[in-house]
Amino acid sequence: MKKYVVDPELLILKPLRFSKYTNSRRKISNAVFNLSMFFTRPEKGIKEKRFVIHGYQHQKVKVSVYQLKNQHEKTPALLYIHGGGFQIVGTPVQERIVTHIIKQTGFKVVYVNYRLIPKYPFPTALEDCYHALLWMKEHADFLEIDSEHISVGGESAGGTLATGVALLSRDRKGPKIERQMLLYPVLDINQNTESMKLYYDAPMWNAKLNKSMWELYLKNGDYGMLAYASPALADVHDLPETYLETADYDCLRDEGINYGKKLRAAGIHVIEHDTKHTVHGYDAVFFSRLVKNLMEQRIAFLKGEHHEKN
Repeated sequence: MKKYVVDPELLILKPLRFSKYTNSRRKISNAVFNLSMFFTRPEKGIKEKRFVIHGYQHQKVKVSVYQLKNQHEKTPALLYIHGGGFQIVGTPVQERIVTHIIKQTGFKVVYVNYRLIPKYPFPTALEDCYHALLWMKEHADFLEIDSEHISVGGESAGGTLATGVALLSRDRKGPKIERQMLLYPVLDINQNTESMKLYYDAPMWNAKLNKSMWELYLKNGDYGMLAYASPALADVHDLPETYLETADYDCLRDEGINYGKKLRAAGIHVIEHDTKHTVHGYDAVFFSRLVKNLMEQRIAFLKGEHHEKN
């Protein structure tokens, strides 16, 4: 077992280390998080509306729209996609992230509860999220969304799905994506980077979990869409301006850094934060100075205020 010198404010995450998601662990985790979300209400000043839309193969998918109360004008919007290895539901952590974004930007946030593996392998989650984007565009007037200013974002597997949605929308001539915000995303099915070799037992997420995730996610194959499942393999031309965070002790670190390089080589403006002494999922620790600073950077990016040079 490796030793990891984790930021003192993030030490609460260090003991969260395991090497396999069993069916029972998935079921228990999802039951607990579903219950916690049931009893979690948006912060003061935020309201939530819930909808059921048609996702992949016309099946029902639940989405929530969060916005400021008493807001009655068209605003930019963010499609936010939660992480969890494609197999764990959203948690109050993600709701807190989107609530903070709303308060600081005035955006509306559409949060999609895509269907999960192992029951629903690729491309279900990706197509569910893409259909949520189409729904946003088609119902922009009803939702009071400025359809010319829609961004996508997500953390971990949600980051994969966010950039996958951007790729799909580009290639299918769907809604224009203004910006993409990718937080320690999963990107490369090849899993042959140095960080993948190093962090086989890291807290929160590691190479062992990552390998089993890919096996479940693509258990029925890639349907000729591998580059959308594994965006590291994609042609990234004409993707939107990108904000990218990576974690230090994370098997996904190097594929995130490599993706940033690939985007830059294609002429995409990339704002990157390679955080130090961090583990995957660090932004669950809201009180830390690191996370507070990163939240400010995310807000600035979404508002178009960031002008860092490539």
